[in-house]
Amino acid sequence: MAASAARIAEVLAGLRASSARLRTGAGLERGHLPLGVAALDAALGGGLPRGRLTELLGPRSSGRMSVTLSALASAQAAGELTSLVDVADAFDPRSARAAGVELTRLLWVRARTLTDGLSATDRVLDAGGFGLVVLYLCGAPSRVRGEVAWARLAQRAEKARAATLIVADRPLVGGFAAATLEAQRARGRFSGSGAGLLLDGLDGQVTVSRSKVGVPGDAAPLALVAVVNGK
Repeated sequence: MAASAARIAEVLAGLRASSARLRTGAGLERGHLPLGVAALDAALGGGLPRGRLTELLGPRSSGRMSVTLSALASAQAAGELTSLVDVADAFDPRSARAAGVELTRLLWVRARTLTDGLSATDRVLDAGGFGLVVLYLCGAPSRVRGEVAWARLAQRAEKARAATLIVADRPLVGGFAAATLEAQRARGRFSGSGAGLLLDGLDGQVTVSRSKVGVPGDAAPLALVAVVNGK
């Protein structure tokens, strides 16, 4: 990992007091954290389930990072601290800030490998105090043998009562995921014509392909203003 274990522990210790104050001010803990996409939140029964793993899958330019940023911003708006373990080196702070993410309430861990990413995510969940933890693997080698790693992560998430989002190119979590969301490659939305043709944005769609907490098959349109690093 780019940051040492000691440095991660130091940052986590500094955030615990802030987390405790936020939780006290927020009142009773809700069972879900909103993704910020109304149709998806409805399909999942309120958003990402606390204490469970949720998978978000899709190819490049399908809106995976846009959904991730929306989830981070929405969790923070609900009074939560958030963490992003970035194995793909895809996070762009400027785009995140434009999407409403408050960087001072985000622990960003840059990991070089899936093994490092799993270890960092485990440490963050074990530390507690985070409402949403994201493990971002898109574009990074993500082969894991066996189910032990995901079983351990599922146990950590349950103990921490943290909504944990695994973002990847292909299914990895298997039966340990409470829900699987699949993003389709977005299509361009243009205005003007001829030499004056301009790209206004991208339109995609996210489908709940499997769920233990909502209705499989429900889909939500996704309007993308920009694609961050093509991820």
